[in-house]
Amino acid sequence: MRCFLLVLLFLVGLPVSLPASPSSSATTIVASVEPLAMALRQLYGDQAEVVTLLAPNQNPHHLSLSPRQALAVRDADLVVWLGEDAEPPVAALIRRRSGPNLALADLPGAEVRDGSAGHDHAGDHAGHSHSQIDPHLWLAPANMVVLARALAEQDRVPLPAMEPGRFIAAVAAAEQSIAARLAPLQQQAWLTYHHPYAYFQHHFGLADPLVISEQLGAGPSSRRFVTLAARISKSNMRCALLEPEAQGQLVKRLCPDCDLVRLDPLGRDHADSGYSDWLEQVVTPAFVACLQQGP
Repeated sequence: MRCFLLVLLFLVGLPVSLPASPSSSATTIVASVEPLAMALRQLYGDQAEVVTLLAPNQNPHHLSLSPRQALAVRDADLVVWLGEDAEPPVAALIRRRSGPNLALADLPGAEVRDGSAGHDHAGDHAGHSHSQIDPHLWLAPANMVVLARALAEQDRVPLPAMEPGRFIAAVAAAEQSIAARLAPLQQQAWLTYHHPYAYFQHHFGLADPLVISEQLGAGPSSRRFVTLAARISKSNMRCALLEPEAQGQLVKRLCPDCDLVRLDPLGRDHADSGYSDWLEQVVTPAFVACLQQGP
């Protein structure tokens, strides 16, 4: 019956609307997290479809990937991710795929920070042996330049003309602007809950924050809580920069006079941004808003 009606519509000259079929020839790149996807979209424009693996409602610290996400990794023309130490669930999928991938932490020249408690150092290297790295590599602009150059060297999904030059120039311009805005605030004291911002903080010479989760250890016992609250009050801190997963109520109890500035280091609420714009127009203003609250 449906076929008969379609033929009849054609015969009488009426327009027919058929559902569009997906294109099987589109080049697809899977990025494990949104900031990598931002950089890829900025680099490739409309020459590739960039898909972000991590869904906005997924907690990156307790990540369980769905069969659909596994298929996206398997079928992509290229996968760009952080590396095995940073993303073990993604590593399991990478091992089962035959196509190419780029792991940011493994690229020569990438800055990889030790993310284990009580350590605060970085190395410019590939083939690192850390068992626990700080996975927020994209918050160091230099790391994204390393990624852009690595993409230029692979030929599975070639970059458009003028890239990666335009991307690198945009990142450099953003860095210059950010450095100028943050220079007067480098000595300001600040709080954070877990401190996912270390790459950005060190890149722009900001003071080390007081990291609440490290100070409270295994849990907020009454004694540790009182000691930490007294230390915060004595230091005259006025702001805490918090990721979405941070315990805001606990922070407010520790520092009643602090402003709580929220900043998602994963950029999950800015999926339409380019990487350099996000760094300059979202990440930096959050730091400025927080650090300007200092004494």
